[in-house]
Amino acid sequence: MAERFNRIGADKYTIEVNDAGEIVFDTGNAVGKVTVKGDLDVLGVTTTVESTEVAIGDKTFTINKNETVGGIKDLLDGYNRGAGIIISRGPGELVDARIFYDEDLDGFDSGGVDPGAFYFGLGNGEYKGIHTSSIITDTNEDLYLIGQGTGTVTVTGVTNYERQVFLYDNPTDLLDLEINFSAGPVQAGKNDALVSAKSLVEYVDSYHTNFFQPKIAKDDSSVEIFDADIDGGDTKVVITLDGVNYTNFYDTRVEIGNLRFISDPGDVGVITSNGINTAIRLRGSGTGQVEIDGYQNFLLESDPADPPSEGITLYSKALGDGGTGLYFTNQDGTQDEFVSRNKALLYSIIF
Repeated sequence: MAERFNRIGADKYTIEVNDAGEIVFDTGNAVGKVTVKGDLDVLGVTTTVESTEVAIGDKTFTINKNETVGGIKDLLDGYNRGAGIIISRGPGELVDARIFYDEDLDGFDSGGVDPGAFYFGLGNGEYKGIHTSSIITDTNEDLYLIGQGTGTVTVTGVTNYERQVFLYDNPTDLLDLEINFSAGPVQAGKNDALVSAKSLVEYVDSYHTNFFQPKIAKDDSSVEIFDADIDGGDTKVVITLDGVNYTNFYDTRVEIGNLRFISDPGDVGVITSNGINTAIRLRGSGTGQVEIDGYQNFLLESDPADPPSEGITLYSKALGDGGTGLYFTNQDGTQDEFVSRNKALLYSIIF
């Protein structure tokens, strides 16, 4: 290989051609090499490199170096105030791709909206995706995923995403929506996975299927269910208000305070007191009366052990001389039978 070395003893060496002329360094038909030692200043408008691979040893390179205003001024095509890399997509109607820093886009950090953001998209303003495996924040910094307007943050493209997060009873049966709580419910290594709306719906449904909730409570008031097969004792619903149990629902009776409502066999409904030797009082409000719409049947009873402390007590026992079987005892201790009309007429004739 022939080599020629030409040293020019001068501090500056200029090669000048006519206006709009060209200077060509031609290494021949084979792939040659042009080496420049020292800094290289290109003062023209456009620098074009048509090599198939560019290798740059510098750790950084600066774009938009000669900016004279604060921030980045408008691009030549008028698209926002940004600067970056334009990637040609060849001839035709395909729009060039861009990786820019854009002064007119808004970012977001812990302090709120932060003007200026990176733009991955096309020259027509259409955004394009970023294909990567992770996004890592700086130490102790939060990661914000922000949708604009009515946009949402969505997980898509993953086959049955919810089944990659939770364990299902039948993972391959898409009609079986029940999450397996006995074995999970979260897939191994997925404790920190984001939950989609579909995952949340199926989780809640499955939770209530697997875990029966026997109690609704707020502070010291509650409604609680007891099942004899699980808890022992009676199957019942217990209502507690301000820490006091006032109402219990059983299969054939309801207890509310001092009252007990019973559904006896034979379609007989019974209202009685919820205690021993306690009375039941029917009372109208104000001047209102107690009205009974229907027949009254006084069952046979024995004489009361004691007279009432106030008023009279009515009861029924075997027929006596009065011919009614309806008796009374009053607060004075008087005890007798009401007389029927026929008996009253007979007694008036005799006496």
